[in-house]
Amino acid sequence: MLGFSLGLAAAGAVAYLAYLTPATRQLVRAYNTLIQSVSVLVWAIIAVMIFGVTSRVPPVIVTAAVAHPILLSGLLGGMETVEKRYRLLVRMLGLTPSQEFKEIILPGTIPHLAAAARSAIGVALRISVVAEAFGASGGIGYQIVYCYDMGIKAGVFAWGTLLVALMVLLDKLVLSPVENWVKKWLS
Repeated sequence: MLGFSLGLAAAGAVAYLAYLTPATRQLVRAYNTLIQSVSVLVWAIIAVMIFGVTSRVPPVIVTAAVAHPILLSGLLGGMETVEKRYRLLVRMLGLTPSQEFKEIILPGTIPHLAAAARSAIGVALRISVVAEAFGASGGIGYQIVYCYDMGIKAGVFAWGTLLVALMVLLDKLVLSPVENWVKKWLS
């Protein structure tokens, strides 16, 4: 969750920069394309090289790196939709760009952000297991690799099943209801 939160905070900050001027919007779009093209495996290897094999930081960094572009894409798409729908209202209110973003644009992007968050969390959870497998001293990915190295087939399947169960529960009990709840805001 820490990695997802870092990715979300970074996406919000970059989306705000995109809102300021058309030039920064084009720059942010290019940035988003660039970071989406970097393989998650590259992020995992770099994080392990920098923070070490026994650190708990690589899964957090990898999760943030995976979630960030997905969340940013959702925010940018939501911003375009909200701007088109409320452009005249925003201009009539005479708000500063900061107030426009905080009071109208950001709340209007919440349904888009919820959909992007659901995707981002799913991808981030799957990828964080890879980062744990490469360089962590705990976690499901670490346990899967440990069981594999020790030849404990039942352990590999048990930890893999636990991962799938956690992801399904998170999706069905938290993410899907939240996404459905915020979709009501679109009407």
